[in-house]
Amino acid sequence: PASFSVAQNSPNPFNPTTTISFSLADAGNTSVEVFNVAGQKVATLADGFMTAGSHSVVWDASSFSAGLYFYTVKAGGHTRTMKMTLLK
Repeated sequence: PASFSVAQNSPNPFNPTTTISFSLADAGNTSVEVFNVAGQKVATLADGFMTAGSHSVVWDASSFSAGLYFYTVKAGGHTRTMKMTLLK
């Protein structure tokens, strides 16, 4: 990939699992975190070194309540936050 990009999670809305896909132009430390609407971090799906290229992580939200959540992908100097909806 020529640039950093984050795709909308799929499926969305979801129950109980969803996949978050993203692309990295450069290798480096990368984190994928999930936050509730109050801004509290509820899950860390990835945190470590990743190679350049396309990646995906799966969030199993079976132990979380229905509602709106946000996921943030950070890599290098890039950050992207997107929203997703968990239905029960």
